[in-house]
Amino acid sequence: MSKTKTTHENQAQRPTDEVRSSTTFVLDKNLGLPIHQKPWGEVLSEAGIVAEASTDLVHIDQLLADHRPDMAYVPGADFCVMIRKGNHYYCGLAIATSKFTGLPTQRTLLVVRKDDPANSIEDLAGADYGYMNKSCTSSYFPPAIILNRQGKRLNEFFKIREVPGWQNRVDAVVSKDIRATMILEDVWKTTPKNAEDTKIIGQFDRCPPGIVIIRQHLDEKISHLLLDKLLAWMPDWKDVYGAFRSYYYADVQTFSHYLNELPADMM
Repeated sequence: MSKTKTTHENQAQRPTDEVRSSTTFVLDKNLGLPIHQKPWGEVLSEAGIVAEASTDLVHIDQLLADHRPDMAYVPGADFCVMIRKGNHYYCGLAIATSKFTGLPTQRTLLVVRKDDPANSIEDLAGADYGYMNKSCTSSYFPPAIILNRQGKRLNEFFKIREVPGWQNRVDAVVSKDIRATMILEDVWKTTPKNAEDTKIIGQFDRCPPGIVIIRQHLDEKISHLLLDKLLAWMPDWKDVYGAFRSYYYADVQTFSHYLNELPADMM
C-alpha cells in the first residue's frame, strides 16, 4: 500500500469522527465492480461495509473532498487530481489492470469513422468530440494533454459533449452522432467490429486504470480483507478491466506528471 504523507503529517490529519456506525464504500459505477453480485454482496456485507455505486462523478468527488467515504473506487486520473490538489486523506490500496497485458497501465485510442478523412487530431478542429466525464482517464485528460502541448485548449479546439459509457462512445462515432472520441484500447479491441467501422488516428499511453482508495488509518483488518478479496477476484472478460494488483505510486507517477502540465482550471 502506498503512503503519500509522513507519519507526523498523517497523525495531524487523523479524522475526528473515529467512531463510525459503518464503513462506507463509494464506487464509480462505470468502472464495473459488481458490488451487488457474488461474491461482492456477501463479502461487503460480512465486513460491515455499506457500498454505493453511482455514475455521478461530481457527487463522488465532493464526497471525497469532504472526507466522507472510508473507501472508494475511482478513475485513476481522479485520484491523481486529488493528489495534485493536496488531498492526502486517502491512499491507494489496489489498482486494476489491462485484461490484455495484465499491467496497471493502458493505452487510449483516438478514433473516427473508417471513412473519415482525418488522419490526426490536428484534422479535427471544431469537431464534435465525445467524452465520458471530466474525471475520465481515457477520454477527457489525454486529448486535453495532447492539445495543451500544442498550445490549444480542449474545449476551444473541440465541441465537447458528454457521451456516457464505453462502447457507447464508439457507437456514437459510427452513427455520426459525434465525429471522434478517445477510448481505452482494451474496450476497442473487445468488440472486433470496431476495427471494421473505425480507424485509429492517435493514441496516448500510460493511462492508469481504476484505483481502489482507502482513508488513512482505516482499520487494518478491513483494508487487508478488502485487498485480499480484490486480488483474488477474477473479472469477467466483458468487463472494462482485468484483475487487481496492489497499488504503488509508481503506477501513476508518469500520468500525474502529465496532469501537472495542464492549467489548474482543467481539473
